[in-house]
Amino acid sequence: MADGLGSADYVDVDFDTISQAISISAFRGKPLDQVGWTERFNNFDGAFKVEVGVLASEKPTELEELSLGGFLTIVGEDDKPSPTLFSFPARHHRNSKTSLSQYKASFLSPTGLHPVLRLNFASSSTEPPSENCALHTYLTLPSTLFPDKYQLSSPLFLASQNLRLVRSVSGETDLEAPDWAVERWGSAVLIELEPPDTESSTAQGSWHADIPLHLRYLKPSETGFASADIPWPVVFWACTAEEGSKMSVNPFDRVNLGYDGLFGPKTMFYHLDPALNKYNDTGVLVNRLSVPVLGTASNTWIEIGTVTVVVSGFLWILWKLLMVASGPHVLTEARQSGKRKAQ
Repeated sequence: MADGLGSADYVDVDFDTISQAISISAFRGKPLDQVGWTERFNNFDGAFKVEVGVLASEKPTELEELSLGGFLTIVGEDDKPSPTLFSFPARHHRNSKTSLSQYKASFLSPTGLHPVLRLNFASSSTEPPSENCALHTYLTLPSTLFPDKYQLSSPLFLASQNLRLVRSVSGETDLEAPDWAVERWGSAVLIELEPPDTESSTAQGSWHADIPLHLRYLKPSETGFASADIPWPVVFWACTAEEGSKMSVNPFDRVNLGYDGLFGPKTMFYHLDPALNKYNDTGVLVNRLSVPVLGTASNTWIEIGTVTVVVSGFLWILWKLLMVASGPHVLTEARQSGKRKAQ
């Protein structure tokens, strides 16, 4: 069974310090071959418990729930599979209640060294999935790009960009460090958006939010340009679950893997779908920026020019110092000679 972990899409390992129990969860989204799902499980002398389930998604009775139905069996104990149907609250859902279900992420042109990420929404409808919901976006930025947390702390500036509040800024936020001096992978930003009211929506039925970012100085290249790949941010409604919801009973829940750790334990997320366009029709949600850098092809002329200017300046200063050190009579003779020439 351990051999199959190498082909899993992801493996989670949880350790309970109180019970000293370790739990390993593996997920594989498709079978290893074209035949289909063919798995063999053996229970070696009852050394551990192996429970196998074949489950399918069912229509939930509540909007915030996940319902599964199928068959369960314990290897070595059950003679035949037992039918089962159960439901439990789920943290993550696809937002399909409103028409505000898609968004596009692109940078305003020209980008320059201070690019602005624009989030375009297909509809001006701002009806949340339920009460006590707020629209958020979470940006995962590489080291080539960083947010200015001081710029994003101004309420007036945020309001002008359809942003309400910056919830969290983590990672590399040094404003002066070049990219080659950054040690960590980059930074992450959680921002609460400010959708316009229905009464003030535009006639086109769309709105956007602008997030200002800044590029670091990158290493020189022969062409004078370097590329920076920026992944699309995620956009979601964060809603408070009802008091009676027991979020911890979901065996398929993965928590504290990113932005979900910045919210309370009873927060539910309704995700908006990214809208594909001509830039990401391949399914890769990445924006590529062309960043101007120092061109190595012109380094020789730059070095020669720099040395020439520095040496010329040094010789001029040295000549002035020698004139002062030679005495006042030299200066007087130079002035008189200049007057004769003028006459």
